[in-house]
Amino acid sequence: MEGHKNNIFIRFRDYMTTKYKAPEECKLLMAERNLITMVKAQVMLIIMGIYGLISILVANKGNYISSIPRFIYFGEYIVFGLLCIFSSAKLKKITFARSTVKMIPTYFLFTYLMAYPMFILYYEKNTFNAMVVYACVTVNFPVFFDISPVVYTPVVIIASIALLPHIKEEYNMFIVMDSVIFVLILYFLSFKRWATEKDNFLHHRSEHEYKENIENELRLAQVVQQSFFKHNETIYEDWAISYYNKPMAGVSGDFLDIYSTGNELEGIGIFDVSGHGIASGLVTMLVKNIIFQEFNNGKSDKLKSIIDRINIRYIKEKGNIENYLTGILTRLDGNKVEFINAGHSMPIYYSAKNDSADYLNDDNTAFGAIGLPDLPTNFISHTVEMERGDELIFFTDGATEATNSDGDDFGKERLLKSIFRNADRPLTTQVNCIVSDILTFIGSEPRKDDITIIILKKK
Repeated sequence: MEGHKNNIFIRFRDYMTTKYKAPEECKLLMAERNLITMVKAQVMLIIMGIYGLISILVANKGNYISSIPRFIYFGEYIVFGLLCIFSSAKLKKITFARSTVKMIPTYFLFTYLMAYPMFILYYEKNTFNAMVVYACVTVNFPVFFDISPVVYTPVVIIASIALLPHIKEEYNMFIVMDSVIFVLILYFLSFKRWATEKDNFLHHRSEHEYKENIENELRLAQVVQQSFFKHNETIYEDWAISYYNKPMAGVSGDFLDIYSTGNELEGIGIFDVSGHGIASGLVTMLVKNIIFQEFNNGKSDKLKSIIDRINIRYIKEKGNIENYLTGILTRLDGNKVEFINAGHSMPIYYSAKNDSADYLNDDNTAFGAIGLPDLPTNFISHTVEMERGDELIFFTDGATEATNSDGDDFGKERLLKSIFRNADRPLTTQVNCIVSDILTFIGSEPRKDDITIIILKKK
């Protein structure tokens, strides 16, 4: 049994199969390329056939009996050329044909082109011209077409056997040896071209499958994240909330959270994790859980203590993950909204009484973000007392830093004007109009960051 496995012919066969056996999809792809090239090649051959017929008519001047074989040969170029073009067009339209069927025009073209030097050799009795045409066909065909060595090798061998004895008769053994070396080089090039095409196909297929897997994982991650951050459409007793959260692509590095008991709204949070992609999306789920636990467990604690504990826990639990986050955590108490800004953009306050909107002032002594272990923090508490119809608008920097084709940012001023212009509309309409203004501004320019907007309104 061991001797059978070590048989040199078995090993050679296994090597050739592994190296040169192309998958059906690969051969179909090569066949499709051949069919496209076929039309161009056949047009040139038809022109050559027409030129050959005209040349015979002009050169013989009525003595055409002796030129009948040439008439037939050049006529074949036209007939076979049209046949190949017709069959190529038909085969291109067939979706489910196997590669062996779609390769027929290619192999047929190669075979009847190799018949041309044989015609010159046996009918014209011109060994040199036969050698030239033979060399041209055998060299150029593998350059322009993907042809299997299984077909290429026997056709070239048959033509070589027909040609070599005549070379030996008219020339010498050195020319014969040169011809043999030439044929061996052609075999090598043919095998190499086929193996390269197969390897390229497998490489691209592997890349495509990898990309497809990544896209599937992104879609799954997006579904999981959206499910994880899904909020019930609760109608709160004293407050109304509307929001927009749209990732740049796939999963989002932005997230918002709503803290409530029954229909009593207790607080909201808006956060932006550094970076993009799956890593940022996974971090949002980690830190969302931390924030939710600390907020609900610390209802009797100061808001600054809660945000400090969130920072400590996140640094500890994230390990070597480099992502940090900025954000705002708010807590509601009657008409008062207390919030702490951790390195985030300050919210916009709209006063219904004064019909005015402006950014709340930041405390210049506050600094730091969540999740940066080597940097100190000083989180400062802010309190806003709100009246009926007043609004607080929270947003991530994806809204203000959205750029158009000229490289201009939407900016804080445009955002402020958009909020003021739509303040008299229903809450959901306000959010939609603000987002519409941002998207209209950037036009067809691809988005560079996630966009999240929350409007909190006092009833």
